[in-house]
This record gives sequence, C-alpha cells and structure tokens, in this order.
Amino acid sequence: MSNPITAKPSYRKVVAALVESEERYRTLVEGVRRYAIFMLNPKGIIMTWNRGIYELLGYSREEVVGRSGGMVFNKKDRAAGTFEKELACATRAGESVSVRTNLHKNGSELQVHDTASALFDTAGVLIGFAKVSRAVDSNKKESDADPSGVELAKALAVIAVEVEHRRRLEEQLLTAIEQERERLGRDLHDDLSQRLAAAGMTLQMTVKKLPSGTPGRTQLEKVGKSLVDAIGVARNLSRGLHPVTLTNQGLPAALEELAARVPTHVEFTWPRTERLDLKKSVALHGYRIAEEAVGNAIQHSGANKIKIALKSTSPGKGVLTIRDNGRGFRQSGAWSGMGLQNMKYRASVIGGRLTISTVLNRGTRVECTLPIRQKLKKG
Repeated sequence: MSNPITAKPSYRKVVAALVESEERYRTLVEGVRRYAIFMLNPKGIIMTWNRGIYELLGYSREEVVGRSGGMVFNKKDRAAGTFEKELACATRAGESVSVRTNLHKNGSELQVHDTASALFDTAGVLIGFAKVSRAVDSNKKESDADPSGVELAKALAVIAVEVEHRRRLEEQLLTAIEQERERLGRDLHDDLSQRLAAAGMTLQMTVKKLPSGTPGRTQLEKVGKSLVDAIGVARNLSRGLHPVTLTNQGLPAALEELAARVPTHVEFTWPRTERLDLKKSVALHGYRIAEEAVGNAIQHSGANKIKIALKSTSPGKGVLTIRDNGRGFRQSGAWSGMGLQNMKYRASVIGGRLTISTVLNRGTRVECTLPIRQKLKKG
C-alpha cells in the first residue's frame, strides 16, 4: 500500500506545474482587452498589468507597474485623496464601486466604471486589491453599457479557477520541499554520517596499533579529529534539513533543539506543564517559521539574544513568539524579503496568522497563532 504523502507530486513536477500555471494566468489577465485590470498590493502599488490598461488608458507595463494605483486618477481626485478613500472603503466593505473620470496618458480624461475589491488570505489578512475599470459610453445608459458582461465574467471565472489551482500547487510545493529535505536529511544522517563514523573508527583502531613516535601518527590523529568534526557538521545539517525530534517528540522539543544549536545565545521558554495537541503539518510549519525568524535575527539584525515562547491563549489556539534584541527594520519594507513572505504563507496554509512588529534599534517580534486540535491538557 503506497504512502499517501509520498504519492504526491514530486518537487520538480510541482515547480513545472506552477510555471505553467503562471503562464496561463498571465495570458488570461493580459487577454482581457475591454477592461483595465489592476492587481495592487496592500499599499495600493500596482503589481500587474493587462492589455486593457493600454487600450483604455494608454499606459504600457513599464509605465504603471511599481507605481501607485492613484496615478490614473485625475488631479482633483488625487488632491482629495479619493484613491486612498476607495481602498479604505474596499477594505471595510469588501468592495468599492464608483463612476469617475480617469486620466489617459495623453492628458485627456474619460469616464470609467471602477470596481475595487479587497483580497484577504485564509487568515483574514489583507493581501491586496483587484481593480477592474471600463469606459462608460455617455450615449448609453449605465445599465446597458455592458448588459451581459460575458467577456469579463468568463475571464474572471477562469482566472478564479486558475488562482485556486495555483494555491493548491503552492501547498503541494511546500509539502514536496519538506519531502526533499527529509530525504536529504536522512541520507546525511543514515548514510554519510554512518560512513564517516565507520571511517573514523577504522582510523582510530589503526592509530592505536601504531607504536608511539611512528612517523605520520600525529597527522593521522589530526585526521581523526577532523572526521569527528565532520560527523558533527553532517548531523547538524541533517537536523536542520529535517527535524527528527519534531516527529518523535513534538514541537517544544524541536524548538529547544533549535535553540541549542544556533550560534548565539537563545533563551527558550516553554510552560512544561502544558502540552499542545498539534497536527503534524501545523507543528512542521510552526517549526519552519521559528527557524526562519531565528535565522533572520542572527544573520540580519545583529541580535545577541533571542527568545522563543510557545503557549496557549485560548481553547483551540496557541501562540508561537520569537523576539530578538536586534536592530529591527523599517515597517515599510516588512514584507519585502522572501523569508518573511515564506513565514506569512506558511502561517496562512495552516490557518494561522503571522504578525511582525519591529522598532529600529529595539528588536523584532514575530508572532504566529497555531490551531490546536483540542484543549490543552495538564500533566
């Protein structure tokens, strides 16, 4: 009987499927010509472009991507903060619909029907906005301007399916990556480490048989010490690639092991009287989030003290917190790093929520909620 986990698509197949999905998604969005479709980040910066933006407003991809979505608003609306109010309304109500004039690249103004929709992840965190604009024909009633909306409805329906497909592929990719890391970790532990250990024992026995003062004995002893060091390195790499302790003893023990092997002082806090009943996937993603946060603190913040805490806050919910006393970073760039994005995505995959608070020169706090299968047990 095959293992349902190992039966999932391999890493390479999932990556190839994601590349194919990305191309289909781009083709779908760019192929909608009668509508200008913008994808904005939470701060209102344009992230994507489609052909409809050029046909409606005259802007090319290079002229809009990376700029504020307010660039297409007329001067009066920009001065009144209409764009910011639109996004705020969409955030509160889920959607903002209006008819207003937009600015064409050539300086002329045209009336458009504009819809801004707020996009949230599975944890309810705002991840951006989708904007759809189309020209309003003054010679037609608004209700008759696009009576069926066939083109847009069809395109958006297919895009929605593609987005869901990509979400599932991304989840599969995380699983495939962990499977690959587990394989490499076991190879390091069960194969390479054992081979090095066997070589070390053989060398040690050989050295013992050599009379004291034999030429080369000192050098062989140094080689033996190097082999011992290499075994330690291989085992550390193995634990880093796949935390065996996590599988055998749970998240608290794995976090304690993580705290013990990082090259800096890490204070680990865990209420010993409590046990969290976590799904395997939740424990694994929680561990990876902690690992990423600790790595960021060591490599980028200059921290010399990191504190990891794991506790319950209410039935069905636990909280993992990683704090450091490093230099912090500017909030405006909080989610620009790939590592931070990975942490946020891992949290959303398990139905948790990740928040990061930081103060320049006073450290950073990473907090992730973890769903618990049942109430904490004492003992």
